Amino acid sequence: MTRRGRNSSLGSGLESLVRRMDTKSGGAYTQARIGVLWQQVAGPQVTSHTTGAHLKDGVLVVYVDGPAWATELTAMGEVYRLALNKELGKNLIRKMMFTVSRKVAEEHRIHTTESKDREFYTQDIVESIALTDTERAQVIASAQSIPDDELRTAAIRATIKDLEWKKGLSERASRETARDGS
Repeated sequence: MTRRGRNSSLGSGLESLVRRMDTKSGGAYTQARIGVLWQQVAGPQVTSHTTGAHLKDGVLVVYVDGPAWATELTAMGEVYRLALNKELGKNLIRKMMFTVSRKVAEEHRIHTTESKDREFYTQDIVESIALTDTERAQVIASAQSIPDDELRTAAIRATIKDLEWKKGLSERASRETARDGS
């Protein structure tokens, strides 16, 4: 069986297929593509304050987490519109609107809080500094009143580790103070 008709390149055939599928899906491919392009064009700083780039009748609506961002992005709207249309290869976006969304604001607040919590709870690694013989002897002497041998040994070991860590912490603080010139 032979095929009749015109020859076409693979690229134009795929483009035609994507166009037909996009039309049948109500523009889902174009919507997804615009969402990805918005992230690329706007960058991570801006997109951390936005979500939901949605195109309807040539108007791209982007939800933002606050009025300040809406104002700033509205001022930059034409730059973003031109860049997005250039990436799309056609003039699909006629206008951009930036709308404040409580959902975006809440997501941004949660993300910021989680980031601060992760940073706060990151393990602080401090190089311990060994106790001198005199300091060790003082720890051992202070624990002599503990009658149980196992408990006394555990208390000595824990106290020595704690004091070595505190010496390391103190040394680091003094280095940072000297470095900062305070």
